[in-house]
Formats: sequence, C-alpha cells, structure tokens
Amino acid sequence: MKAAYADPPYLGLAQEFYGDLHPDAAEYDDPMTHKRLIERLSDEFDTWALSMSTTTLRLMLPWCPENVRVGSWVKPFASFKMNVTRAYTWEPVLFRFSNKRTKAQGTWRDFIAEPITLRRGFRGAKPEKVCFWIFEGLNIMEGDEFHDLFPGSGAVTAAFEKWRTRAQSEQFQLA
Repeated sequence: MKAAYADPPYLGLAQEFYGDLHPDAAEYDDPMTHKRLIERLSDEFDTWALSMSTTTLRLMLPWCPENVRVGSWVKPFASFKMNVTRAYTWEPVLFRFSNKRTKAQGTWRDFIAEPITLRRGFRGAKPEKVCFWIFEGLNIMEGDEFHDLFPGSGAVTAAFEKWRTRAQSEQFQLA
C-alpha cells in the first residue's frame, strides 16, 4: 500500500510564510493548486492525510472523494496574534483510509489534543505526537510505502522513522 501525508503551505498564507524559503511557495496561494494536490493524492496513493487551515476546509472538502473523513488537531496551546479576535486553535486533517483496523489494534480517535511546536526553526512543523496520530489513522503496516510530500523541516519523516522502528519493535515483542 502507498500512503502519503501532505502538509502544504496553507491557502492564502503560502507566499507570506514560505516565500523566502521556496521559489514556488506562492503557487499554493492559488486554490487550484490545492485541488490538483487532492487529485494527485487520490490518484497516486491508497491512503493519505492532508492538513489545512480551518478557513479553507469548506472550499477544499468538495474536491475530495466521498470516503474522506475530517480529523481534528486541537491545540490546547497556540500562539495568539495582536488584534486578532478569533483564535485558530484547531486544524482539520483530511483522511482517506485504506487498510481496515483490527480489534487488536484498538480504536483510533479522529482528533488529537497537542500543543504547537515552538522553536523548531520552521513555521508549521508538526509535533511528533500529531505525526504518530496521523500514521496510526492511516493504519500504515509493515511493508507499506510512506511519502512525506512536503518535507519542510523534516519533522514528519523523522517521526515516521521513529514510529516505524517502535512499531516493528512492538511487533517483535509480541511474536
């Protein structure tokens, strides 16, 4: 099975937040770039997750296959901005599942409460626990491929290696 996670520059914030880091960042300020990303995820991968901002969920959800589910990363601690009277303290994560979960794997919750990362050196770097939640949600198994489509800080790929090593160790101990 091919699995992917996409954490692109969020619509309307790409140039502002990432323009100095990547020459093509501004492309993600165009909604059609996100539509093409969803089409790519659906065409190339069996299972996938996609992070976005709450302000774009309504726009992007209709572009998704019907079997997509919305998960939520709730941020008990998030940065607040002066003169902004609405706090953005959760992020939608769209999931398209493939592998069925077994009873032995337990129930996966469609939300996680985890503070934002601080001082990671890269805006938007996902906390390790959020990454683990995504991998668990996708139900990635030994032998499955995983693709981090927006490696940015490298946090997701590093978390995947740690998660996979831990999962393999737990399987070995159960055998």
